[in-house]
Amino acid sequence: MKISLPRLASVLLLFAFMLGFVNVADAAYAGKKKQATTEAVANDGSEVTMISPAPVTPVAPQADDTTILLVILSFILPPLAVYLLYDEAGTPFIVNLILTLLFWVPGVIHALYHVLK
Repeated sequence: MKISLPRLASVLLLFAFMLGFVNVADAAYAGKKKQATTEAVANDGSEVTMISPAPVTPVAPQADDTTILLVILSFILPPLAVYLLYDEAGTPFIVNLILTLLFWVPGVIHALYHVLK
């Protein structure tokens, strides 16, 4: 029992770090995307025009066939669901692969988080 407690603590800390890292990476990506759609700079650099997007009323996303299939796939093969969602082997895929190899359940939770957000 003495040996398994430090291992469990280190795995839990690693899991918490990975979730935090993914959330920070997603937030940074969303900010860059928003910045690109709201800013326009003139070619000569003399003036900056700020374009504010029209207010969007929140609408519940519709569950389409792709989302339903990705949710089902998240339970069977979580890394594959994340890979198919982003069409690349980026940070979310690598984190999900590590989580799935460690315990499988954190991988499922991580995949569902990305598919349903």
